[in-house]
Order: sequence, then structure tokens, then C-alpha cells
Amino acid sequence: MIRCLTLAEKLRRHGAEVRFICREHVGHLCDLIEIKGYTVLRLPLVQEKQSLPADTAQSQWLRVSQQQDAAQTKRLLKKEAVDLLVIDHYAINEVWESILRETTKKIMVIDDLADRKHDCDFLLDQNDYDEYQLRYKSLVPAPCKTFLGPNFVLFRSEFYFPVKRRIRRGPVKRLLLFFGGSDQTNETKKALHAFLALNRTDIQIDLVVGQTNLHKKELAHICKQYDFLTFHYQVNYLAELMYKADLSIGAGGTTTWERCMMGLPSIVWSIADNQVKICENAGRKKIVAYLGKKEEVETSLVSKQLCSLLGNETARTEMSIRGYLLMKNNRLSQQMLVQEIMRVDE
Repeated sequence: MIRCLTLAEKLRRHGAEVRFICREHVGHLCDLIEIKGYTVLRLPLVQEKQSLPADTAQSQWLRVSQQQDAAQTKRLLKKEAVDLLVIDHYAINEVWESILRETTKKIMVIDDLADRKHDCDFLLDQNDYDEYQLRYKSLVPAPCKTFLGPNFVLFRSEFYFPVKRRIRRGPVKRLLLFFGGSDQTNETKKALHAFLALNRTDIQIDLVVGQTNLHKKELAHICKQYDFLTFHYQVNYLAELMYKADLSIGAGGTTTWERCMMGLPSIVWSIADNQVKICENAGRKKIVAYLGKKEEVETSLVSKQLCSLLGNETARTEMSIRGYLLMKNNRLSQQMLVQEIMRVDE
């Protein structure tokens, strides 16, 4: 959903009228989307679990069959004029997309799994894989235009201005802890305890949590006990915090590329299955220090890696440079992406 919100912001700045379609699952973000000024067309909450065909590896996430979801979506769009339909859901494939074909001029898919076929005109996969040019060769129609790799990462405007990027040199004076908006398994607390075990009161910590973080009260309470800990809640200035930081601890996913964009070296572990390959690849290229899956990462391991990086300025600087160079063409590539999908009438 965050990727779609970022894309919506860019399209709206180019004159597009953007609406969202969301199902009212527990934890839905419909209210947040409306606060940001968008109309939300809501699909009803599904109360009872259904036995669903395994069309995709994540079919159960939809809570209904693709055919039912597509039919309900089609009814919502009955009176809507749609030029471009953007889909970002791991449980949806060509079955759903083909049903919606007649409701829109073009279809765009945002994906990063490359594990199912799509009926689309544009496909965006913003992650870094060695073989990314071949990942979708047999999964999309021949005319589909693909936008692949980190240069197409959808960054919010705060990552372009007014904050500047910088290569990290010198000692670590400020550390950023951020594990995404929800952090269900409280990896933030694990990272915080790993730092506190080092007894480094000379380093300032910015700890960031999102609105849906169930552990935010506990984390806020811990932060109040130390002068060098600052608690940040549901921020719109994450890029600024990344710019100020000398080192970061966090999860994989889109935040990986945000840190690279800011030249911020980081210690990372994956908190979801779809982050594993991304993190492994980034770790192999020494873009991040990757520790493994969340189940494998103990507090002691984090403390050991953190202590190592705090004492190795050369490693931090090289990591900063690699991330910086990886994203050097992002702004131009994003402009090309937006311009391309805005030409749906041509």
C-alpha cells in the first residue's frame, strides 16, 4: 500500500485523479489514505475464512477467490472512468487482471516475487536481483513494458528535497532504528537491547515506529529512561533522520533502498519471506551488513555486528558509497516511469 501511495503522490502532481480500492481487512489503511486526500472505494470485510483455490502462493491473503474479488471490484468501478488500474497484491495474477481488462485502458502491476503470470501493460519491480532482466520474461505479455531494478524505486518526495545525500565518514555519533510501520515481532526492541548492551552513551539514537506498531507504548517507555534515546512516532521526516544518522539498523524491503538513497550504511535482517532474496543479494554485494532471517537473529549477534561496524570506519564508508552509487540514476528513471504511464491515452 505504501508503494501505491508514493506512486499516487507522483501521478497526482502530474494532474492525475487518483482513487484507491481497498478491502476493509483488520488493520486496513483506508482512513490513512483518506487523510492524505484520496477517495477510497471500499470492499467489504470478509468475516469467515473460505477454502480458496491456490492460484498463487499467497491466495489466502485475498480472503476471497480472485473471481469474487474481481467481480466486486468491477462493480465498484461501474460508474468510474479508469485510464490506468494499478495492482499491488501478491494474491492477484492474470486471472483477476483479465476480468478487469474491460474496465480500464491500461493495467500496471507492482511486484517483486516473479512467481506468477500477469496480464498487464506495465510492470514495476524495484528490487535488485542479478537476473532481474530475465525474471519476468515468461510471466508478462510480450508488449508489456517492464521497469526493473533499484533505479525505479518509488521514493516519497522527502527523499529528493530539501534533504541532501552524503557519504558517511568519521565516527558514528547518531544511529537510526527503524523496522517499518508495524514490526509485529518487535525487532525494534531486539535492536535497541543490542545497542544498550554496548553501553555507548556517546551515541544518540533515533527510534522510529509507525502507527500500526503494537509495541509503541513499550518502546516509548524505554526511550524515556535514557537521555540519548529519542522516540519518533508516525513521522513524515524519515529522510531527514536518515540524513542525520551515521549508521542504521532496520529491516529489508523498500527501506533498504531508502537508506541506500541517503548513503546510509546499515545492519539489516529480513522480517518477511519476500525480503530474504533482496537482503541476501544486498549483503553479498556489501551494500548492507545482512544478518539473516528474524528467527535467526539473536540480540548478541546484533551487538557483535554493531560493535564491529562502529569500530570500522572504512567498512561504513565503503557501504555508504556502494548504496549511493546504486541509486545515482533513480530520480531520472522515476521521471521516465511516470511520464510513460501518464501516456495511457496515446
